[in-house]
Amino acid sequence: MPKRLDPKPKWKFRLSNLGVGGVAANEDFVIVSSRDSADKMDQFYCLDFETGLEVWKHQYPAKGDLDYGNSPRATPLMSDPHLFTLGAMGDLICFELETGKVIWKKNLVRDLNGKLPIWGYAASPILIDGNLIVQPGGPKNSVVALDPSTGQVKWSTPGRPAAYASPIHVSIANRSQFVGFDFETLGGWDPSSGQRLWEVKPKVDSDFNVPSPVAVGGGIVLMSENNATRFHSWNKQGILEQEEKATFEEMGADSHTPIQLGKYLVGIHTQLYVLSLEDNLKCVGRFEDPSFGPYSSLIGFANRLLATGSEGEILLLELEEGKPKLLGRFKTQPQKSQQLSHPALVGRTFLIRGADSLDAWDLSEE
Repeated sequence: MPKRLDPKPKWKFRLSNLGVGGVAANEDFVIVSSRDSADKMDQFYCLDFETGLEVWKHQYPAKGDLDYGNSPRATPLMSDPHLFTLGAMGDLICFELETGKVIWKKNLVRDLNGKLPIWGYAASPILIDGNLIVQPGGPKNSVVALDPSTGQVKWSTPGRPAAYASPIHVSIANRSQFVGFDFETLGGWDPSSGQRLWEVKPKVDSDFNVPSPVAVGGGIVLMSENNATRFHSWNKQGILEQEEKATFEEMGADSHTPIQLGKYLVGIHTQLYVLSLEDNLKCVGRFEDPSFGPYSSLIGFANRLLATGSEGEILLLELEEGKPKLLGRFKTQPQKSQQLSHPALVGRTFLIRGADSLDAWDLSEE
């Protein structure tokens, strides 16, 4: 993470759609999703990391009529030699990463008896202990594990419709767990069998459950629009306690996921908050800025943060004993551009979507 902010443009790749899905990247490839200009087909591009040149492209028909557009929401999952993508209409595809060759494909509704969420599928696929886990949200196939090489179903478990938050993998009390939301609750599942281990139901109903859970020391932090920010602790059996141990009522964003940075939890809800994980989510720092809006994202390392505002402006902040200090800022687009896609940082290269492009910026220092 740089000490100052003086980015240089590296490359720009034109896209026909604003897009919602996050950017996936490693030191070789960048994967970005889009839609065709007629808004009838999902598109996935594989770009060369250094040059931004197209390596391969795949598109397929995916008709729909969703709020916030019909483009894919889920961030692609790169697991060499494979790439897994999920469209908003439920099209799950396994590619050969280097060539774009389709190895297998399934649709979460047609093939796995899922139920399409109102705003489309958004939870990213996750690999745990050799299982590719997805959430079709059907009554009999709420959560499903597939063989990542063949797409064959290894197990499925009944439950509720899917939420929008991407799940996480935790290991607690010598037990591996898949932790994620369904339409009503947070839950933990055994990734080897699909057995549901526990569930935590919020006090107030009707959360959208877009922000992902955050694993911190001793428990899980959750944030939502109706239940704000709260911390639940693990018991000795690796079950998450139903009653929250700490809460912070002022931070209740409906789509932004906070991050852990050392002993702090940092999140944005109209302003940036720094909460102490050692003192019951006590607020120890705040930072107000007009760039923060309905959606913001954070990338952090050590004591520094890159905060992306809702119109694509980037702020570099440093935490000094929890107090945010602005080190620099820059606009990624000459015009205002709504930002709904999570950016990526690989080494010193920052990748962010604009209104009609994916832009790479070099954050290297002299």
